[in-house]
Amino acid sequence: MDSNIDNFQWSQFPQNSILKNNYTGWLQFAQTPTYTIQQDLKAAGITLESYIPHKTYAFTASQEVNPLVLKQKGVITILPYDNRMKLSHDLKNETIGEWALRGDKVLIQIQYFKNITLDEISVLLKNDDLEILEIFTTGHVAMLAIDIDRIDEIASRNYVQYMDVITPPSIKEDTDGRGLHRSNSLDTQQVGGRNYTGAGIGVLVRDDGIVGPHIDFEGRIDNSQASGTGQTHGDGVAGILAGAGNLNPENRGMAAGSDVYISNYASSFLDLSTTSLINNGSVQITNSSYGNGCNAGYTITANTVDSQINNTPSLLHVFSAGNSNGSDCGYGAGGQWGNITGGHKQGKNVIATANVNDDGSLAGSSSNGPATDGRIKPDITAHGQGHISTDEDNGYLSFGGTSGAAPGIAGVAAQLYDAYQTIANGILPESALIKAIMLNTANDVGNTGPDFQYGWGIVNGLRAVKTIENRNFFSRTVSQGTSQNRIIPVPQNTSQVRIMLYWNDPAAATGASTALVNDLDLIVNDPAGTIYNPWVLNSNPNAVTLNAPATTGVDRLNNMEQVVIDNPIAGDYTVDITGFNIPMGIQKFYVVYEIIEDQLTITYPNGGESLTPNSTEFIQWDATNTSGNLTLEYSIDNGISWNSITTVNNTALLYEWTVPNDISGQCIVRISDSNGNTDSSDNPFSIAQRVTGLSITQVCPTYINVSWNALPGATSYDIYTLGQQFMEVNGSSSTLSYSIPITNISDAQWIAISANGGNGWTSLRTNAIEYDGGGLINCSLSNDLTVSSILNTAADFQTICNPGPIIISANIENLGSQDQSNFLISYQINNDAIVQETYNGTLNAGASILYNFNSPATVTNNGAGTLRVWVSLNNDEQLVNDEKVFDYFATATSESLDIAEPFDVNGVLPTGWILDNPDNTITWTEELNIIGSNGNPTTAAFVDGANYNSRGQSDSFTTNYYDLNFNGTATLTFDLAKAQWSTTYNDGLRVELSTDCGSTFNQIYFKDGLTLATVPYINSTWTPTTAADWRQESIDLSAYIGNDIVLRFVNLNDYSNSTFIDNIALNSTLSNEENTLANLVQMYPNPTSTIVSIQIDSSINDTIDIQIMNSLGQIIDEINQAVDANTTIIDVNNYQSGLYFVNIAAGNLQTTKKLIIK
Repeated sequence: MDSNIDNFQWSQFPQNSILKNNYTGWLQFAQTPTYTIQQDLKAAGITLESYIPHKTYAFTASQEVNPLVLKQKGVITILPYDNRMKLSHDLKNETIGEWALRGDKVLIQIQYFKNITLDEISVLLKNDDLEILEIFTTGHVAMLAIDIDRIDEIASRNYVQYMDVITPPSIKEDTDGRGLHRSNSLDTQQVGGRNYTGAGIGVLVRDDGIVGPHIDFEGRIDNSQASGTGQTHGDGVAGILAGAGNLNPENRGMAAGSDVYISNYASSFLDLSTTSLINNGSVQITNSSYGNGCNAGYTITANTVDSQINNTPSLLHVFSAGNSNGSDCGYGAGGQWGNITGGHKQGKNVIATANVNDDGSLAGSSSNGPATDGRIKPDITAHGQGHISTDEDNGYLSFGGTSGAAPGIAGVAAQLYDAYQTIANGILPESALIKAIMLNTANDVGNTGPDFQYGWGIVNGLRAVKTIENRNFFSRTVSQGTSQNRIIPVPQNTSQVRIMLYWNDPAAATGASTALVNDLDLIVNDPAGTIYNPWVLNSNPNAVTLNAPATTGVDRLNNMEQVVIDNPIAGDYTVDITGFNIPMGIQKFYVVYEIIEDQLTITYPNGGESLTPNSTEFIQWDATNTSGNLTLEYSIDNGISWNSITTVNNTALLYEWTVPNDISGQCIVRISDSNGNTDSSDNPFSIAQRVTGLSITQVCPTYINVSWNALPGATSYDIYTLGQQFMEVNGSSSTLSYSIPITNISDAQWIAISANGGNGWTSLRTNAIEYDGGGLINCSLSNDLTVSSILNTAADFQTICNPGPIIISANIENLGSQDQSNFLISYQINNDAIVQETYNGTLNAGASILYNFNSPATVTNNGAGTLRVWVSLNNDEQLVNDEKVFDYFATATSESLDIAEPFDVNGVLPTGWILDNPDNTITWTEELNIIGSNGNPTTAAFVDGANYNSRGQSDSFTTNYYDLNFNGTATLTFDLAKAQWSTTYNDGLRVELSTDCGSTFNQIYFKDGLTLATVPYINSTWTPTTAADWRQESIDLSAYIGNDIVLRFVNLNDYSNSTFIDNIALNSTLSNEENTLANLVQMYPNPTSTIVSIQIDSSINDTIDIQIMNSLGQIIDEINQAVDANTTIIDVNNYQSGLYFVNIAAGNLQTTKKLIIK
């Protein structure tokens, strides 16, 4: 940019660079402003929104700011936004993928400025006649469909900060991780060992729908945010991340105690499921094993995920790197480089995971870096290929790819969160610390140092947790031009020291060519004065240099820097951290360090494991600066004698071992190098066969009997049952059977067994078998009656539609071995009197009967109810199956006219009215204190159409039943206040009526557009402010006289504007006789809260019958008044507030009055 500050005036700015009385554009400084200058600018009304390279910022500035202030603070150039700079690479070059095209429209996403509210952006977009697909307020992102020829026009709008096509379609990235990741060392499942299971840590699997059911997630899974079954990708991901191995202990995942939340994958990362779980603290770690595009650059989504982590420092996003190796995604070095899949993976503060096989070799499909701007990607590596993981319905499946690697990293991270939280008395760690520790302690594989295939290496949970336990980390802050230093003592005989600087970097400007914002430098000085610089990679688009080993130097791309020193001299090392270029605020950073003294460390098997003879296991170890070949041995007598396994190269970190058929509980393995360095298992492990033949032999009301085959050498057996979350020891047996106590025979049970014997060996627990709660097995009871089912349906209790007695009907079955007669069968409706009858016949053993009660049930009130049916038998040996329950909703009576529902008393919606909200978003709600049709505040039913962007959705409410069985006419009226947005957006309203209890509905009213509107087009969210904004609608219902009716009001959404309904009323014009009584009755005061007087004209000579009903049609009070009393006073002190109907009858005359109790 050329300097223009000397002659600059704000008058040079175009109108489309002025937003809400603020200028927007770019500022370039001669030097990166210090933190003090940044604060001075903020105080002067200048906000530095985001940073791009070359000391340039996106800004907003008050119109009161004098350009001289900017010059004094070091600004050399001020420019308005260039519309082309707002466009992504694809939009600039018109390389728009088919996924983003819909006819002649392109589907785009825009970032709008942070000072614009939801209402304001909705108005701005609608006024531009744009089709709004979705608006995300948390990320200030809107999804739109626009005409292709309007791209430049919309980019010129002052509210648009950046514009891109929508994210490419989401692709699932499919193709003995615990040991390879050293996760087993964090979760030993042994007394006295580390038991970091991720307990108390929330992990979110963002995938393809509901996970399970599976007992490996027992008591720990929440599927409430997910929808859809039949897809298994999410099941596989969840099992690797957090499966407990309850069904099969060999399939235990990483964080087996974590709280597992499930949601559907949304590429924006701004979906309500994700943001709400993050914001309310339920979730600390998310996993997304999906790809969206390839090497997409620093996109809107990358900006989103980085911002989310900065806003919630304990949050960690973990992603798969992709399975697209071989795809040329435009980096410039062919198909082997630069093919990370998706913009979200380009984030700086997130983790993108590469994929290796169980032997640590890189999977050929695993996507390679670098990121678009040359940064190190992937970040780290985990085992993803060839997993056995959870499937739906308590099954397992083969699962793999980077989809399987990412949950391995997320699971180890959850274990490390658990470890930190345990040590820090419940305080959660910042994700920056956990990520830094995982990167710094990873096993360095591939080229020395970081590379663009493995990132920083294969995760090593054991070395990571030791860093936490030893507290080998510290945190400080730096600002522009400042520095910090710290002394780290290194002891004698240290094999290697690793020091890493890491910081969560501010989100870069979307589309920035270089994503790094704040640039910190790490330098380490040893006691002799030698200076060590961090690793750097050559990211030039050349296949040869991209595959070259790292060198050391100055890093200007990454937000992590690592110094590694082999065989360091002992003494104090000075770690210097400098804020080289800190354009955005004060930067917090972490330094983590690892001092490796042991050159060889066995990590698996390391004590407490139960291995099976002739199975294949990977012996695994850590090695640093070893020499010569490595020798592997095993002992079955705790090291008294040794047996040779093999010799391997000193670069190896694992060996595939066929477990010998040597049964023992005193097994250990040992590794040695040619210099005498050696290590062995910390504690003995077992080699033993698994128990076979476990089966359920008998199920009775209070116990389950199981048996199994004898295992040679076993002295006892432990029987496991599924507890609240995990398989737990229920008891032990020295025989080949066991009786498991139960309290309810209908509850499912999962059962497994392990054997103990010899010199302390324990076999691996068997796979769990299920008792499904189906009832007795091989258990003969003499006396056992059951109600197997209630045969009544919900329709039986719709007595307004099905008049007549309700015959209660049930199936009764004799499960015992004895015939039964003269036993009691009973039912009860709610808390009404129990109906009890005696069955006088004989019900033979094994037979069943359909029993219809002789005493029918009656339902007189509307509302929810419960029907219980049970049998009673002396000496019944299984009481749990004696009763069945059926819940229903009764509609017994219809309400007499006249009816008025002003919503002020009963609210929206009144009791008994039914809301239908198919998409579970915006719908009919209660709006308080708006100006009503009489000019006074009122309560109304409301649909927020201005913010309801799901066009084509219908939301309805259905009323109670109303009685039109009289001589005369009837009219439905309601007050309506409605605005439409424009000719493009037009909501509709339909009113329907049913005379057959809701089986079918007839349309009695429909309007839309300006015909429906009560005011002209309004281009902002609207609320009525005067009585003139309302109109009363009237519908003649005379054609339906002689019926009970139900009404349904249907809002037809087109993303237009607000709809209000109030004062729904049904009024009758009575026949001459009925009108006569109405004119002769007065009721006062009304409304009232104490008493009400009903005065009858003296010309009435008949006895007066008065019924008072609530809004559900339930009779509250009945009064029979003698003819000589002209005034009846009724005490209503004990009535609840609400609307009541007073039905007054005298001879053949009848009328109904409305009574409101305050």
